[in-house]
Amino acid sequence: MQLHTVLELARELRLSGLAEALEQQQSDTSHDELSFTERLGALMLSEKEKRHNNMLERLTKDARLKLNAVPEELNYSIDRGFQSAQMRELLQCSWVKRGWNILISGETGTGKTWIGCCIATAAIRNAIKSKYYKVDDLLYEMALARADGNYLKFKTKLEKYELLVLDDFGVTPMTQQGKSDLLAIVEDRVHSRSTIFIGQRPYNDWHAFIDDPIIADAVLDRLSHNRYHIKLKGRSRRKKEASFDET
Repeated sequence: MQLHTVLELARELRLSGLAEALEQQQSDTSHDELSFTERLGALMLSEKEKRHNNMLERLTKDARLKLNAVPEELNYSIDRGFQSAQMRELLQCSWVKRGWNILISGETGTGKTWIGCCIATAAIRNAIKSKYYKVDDLLYEMALARADGNYLKFKTKLEKYELLVLDDFGVTPMTQQGKSDLLAIVEDRVHSRSTIFIGQRPYNDWHAFIDDPIIADAVLDRLSHNRYHIKLKGRSRRKKEASFDET
C-alpha cells in the first residue's frame, strides 16, 4: 500500500495525529533505525497527543475565561503572605473531584479574576469541564431561559460543568428571583460540583449583601464547609500576591 493511500485511510479513520506523524517520519531518516513496533508506538503516541490537545482546545473555547491566565506566570512571592504550597495544591485540582469551592475576595485591582482564571486554566489542563460567567450575566441568562421555557434545560447544562467560575459577585444588587436562582445553583452543585466565587466582598459580608435571611442562611450553610477562602491584598497588583484564610 502506497504512502498516500495510508495517509488517506488514516484521515478517513480520524487519525489525523497519526497521519501527521507518519509524514514527519517519512522526511526524517532517523526513524529508519527504529523497529516496526517502535515506529508504530511513536505514531500512536502522536495520535494520543493530538487528541488530548484537541480536547483541551475545545474545553478552553467552551470555558470562555475572561483572561488568559496560566499557572506558569503566577508570582509566588511571599512578602505579602502568599502561601505558595497551598496554591500549588489548588492548581493540582484534586479539590474539584471532591466538590470543594473557592472564594476569592479583595479590593479592585488585586488580581482576583486573574487568580480565578489561572485556577480554571489548571482545571482545564486536567480535563475538567469548566465555565466562566459574570454573576449578573448568568442570572440574566437564567431569567431569559425561564421566560423561554428552557429553565430546567439551562440548569441541566450548568450541572455538566465540573467547575463554575462566577466573577463580580456582589457588584450589583440581585433581584429576589436572582437570589433564588443563586441558591438553586449552589444547591445543585453542593458536594458534587465545584464553584469559584470572585468578588470584593469578604465571605462574612455575604449575608448583608444577599439581604434575605432565609436564602442567605441557605447559601452560606452550603458553602460553610469544604471551601478555601483566598483573600487578596495590596493595591492594583494583579497576578501577584495572595494570602489564604480558612475562616
